[in-house]
Amino acid sequence: MKGYVCVRTAFGLLNGLVWVLGCGVVAVAVWLRFAYGGYVSLLPQHGILSLDAIVLLGGVILFIAAFLGCCGAWCKNQCLLISYFLLVAVLCVAELTCGVLGFMYSETVSSTLQQELLTGMKNHYNVSGQDHGMTLAWDQVQYQFNCCGVLSYEDWYNITAWPDQNYVPHSCCIPNFQHLEDCATRIPEEISMFSQKGCYQQVETWFQDRLHFVGVAAFTVAFIQLFGLVSSMVLCCAVRQRSGFKRYKAEISPRLL
Repeated sequence: MKGYVCVRTAFGLLNGLVWVLGCGVVAVAVWLRFAYGGYVSLLPQHGILSLDAIVLLGGVILFIAAFLGCCGAWCKNQCLLISYFLLVAVLCVAELTCGVLGFMYSETVSSTLQQELLTGMKNHYNVSGQDHGMTLAWDQVQYQFNCCGVLSYEDWYNITAWPDQNYVPHSCCIPNFQHLEDCATRIPEEISMFSQKGCYQQVETWFQDRLHFVGVAAFTVAFIQLFGLVSSMVLCCAVRQRSGFKRYKAEISPRLL
């Protein structure tokens, strides 16, 4: 009895916190959509991969799963608990599948992503502000990681924004020369004024240096999901057993009378 109450309380509190987190994530996604117009979509040809879309999807999944878990535990409802179990199980399978496929085809994924990034920047980066989210995203990445282009600064040559010109965005300029308005147009005479490392390699290195944080986050998510799966089944079995016991008492009481 005490074990059931303990599991139910812990399960309910955990899902309550996740539900609040899901609401916050959805709010952030809506704010990104209206404040930045799709920031940060580095792959405009795949709009579903924009930051606000990914954050919104994650928030909705968290909201639904936590809602099912909280209501199922509070109302002692088998249907809601089973729905919660199935949703979390599908998420676990999807995460595992994506991880295995990403590891097996890492080179293919890497080359495809590089090509898609090149296509996006060449066709959608626009200094006039028509693709504000795309322009803002690339400028922010290049400022943050002190890089230029996908693989090198030459990726910016002859793009749609400046055809037949070997220019780079002003965000490619290193800090010492960012005050110069013509820094990005002094090519090839003054290539020392801007970053010459590609952003893909810089971002990849940044993630590799922080793999321990990724590992801790993955372990935490896996633990929460495993706890949710086990707890939902324990509660579901307990609810079924209690309902069966109540039905048995209801059937036997008239006989005793």
